[in-house]
Amino acid sequence: MSRYYVAALLLFLLVFEGTIVPNAVANFLKLDVVMVPRFLIIVIVFVGIYIGRMQSLTLGLIFGFIYDVVYTEFLGIYAFGFAFIGYIFAFSTKRIQDSVLVPIVIACIAVVFFEYYQYGILQMLGVTDWSAGQFAKNRVLPTVIFNGAFAILTLFPIRRLIQHVNRQADLRQR
Repeated sequence: MSRYYVAALLLFLLVFEGTIVPNAVANFLKLDVVMVPRFLIIVIVFVGIYIGRMQSLTLGLIFGFIYDVVYTEFLGIYAFGFAFIGYIFAFSTKRIQDSVLVPIVIACIAVVFFEYYQYGILQMLGVTDWSAGQFAKNRVLPTVIFNGAFAILTLFPIRRLIQHVNRQADLRQR
């Protein structure tokens, strides 16, 4: 049963990220910048760090595809992006796992990477008309700050959840 905890958390964050957070942040802060919640990316990176590359790749692909179907009109952008981030940013060494700052920095770099990946795709499709400077100032910086705060607040609970899942998996293997 515990092997489904991470997937259930990601499903909850998928709904939370797409429905509640954008409206609450826009109504609360009333800023002229765009803060996009990328909580799924943060958790996928944490899964890659604490569980492994294959698990984060699989979860990234599955939840990216679900995100594409539910929230976007282009299939594959989020599926490929989340899976790629799950694969590339899965640094599961003991030194990184024991650190507090490094997983947060890796997650923030993954958010920046995904934002620019998405910007490039949308620029190629002709959907966005923002310049690179406008995009960096009005979307990337606020998004990284917002998601960095989420990563700081959730690192320890997510790490404990993943450690519990790993312990239960070890017990099942005996």
